[in-house]
Amino acid sequence: MDIENRTVVIPRKENTTKKEEPVEVWPLVEAALDEVDADPTTQQAAQAAMEVSDGCATLANFLISQAEQVEKMDYRFKVPLIVLGAKLAREDGGSNTIYDSEEGTLHFETDDHHFAFEVYEDWTVDWEQVADRVEGGYNWDGVQKQVWALDWLMAYLEVPSDDYMVDNEGEDDDQYYSRI
Repeated sequence: MDIENRTVVIPRKENTTKKEEPVEVWPLVEAALDEVDADPTTQQAAQAAMEVSDGCATLANFLISQAEQVEKMDYRFKVPLIVLGAKLAREDGGSNTIYDSEEGTLHFETDDHHFAFEVYEDWTVDWEQVADRVEGGYNWDGVQKQVWALDWLMAYLEVPSDDYMVDNEGEDDDQYYSRI
């Protein structure tokens, strides 16, 4: 799959847009990666992650987790990336997608993780059409998955953590920081 040219058509609710146009996903993701000063290895991991459904969810989780580190995050990547993830989930079986219509949340259940994305502000999107199933009041563990976001993203490159984590000023303590 050519990630840099991959497009998705975002299903819209009736009478909210004139027509549904394909959206290129990578340029929006790349802009968000640039916003958080992602290094080349992280950019490669992002491209690798975009090849599979659980990777799209992992990448979206990573980018959202990095929003606190920048002055103003550009979230234009969010809807196209999670719509791509849901589309790929139907093809690769790597995720189950559930739309909680009561909470306005799209859930990705993967073999390893559960991600929840708040989508209620993106009201023009037909989330019921995006998800595999709709379940109001969906019960999930409620735990945010952003602490390990970089580690999970790097797993798509199979990069050892020593290659992207550094300790503070070369000291041999157990405090490590991402290079990004």
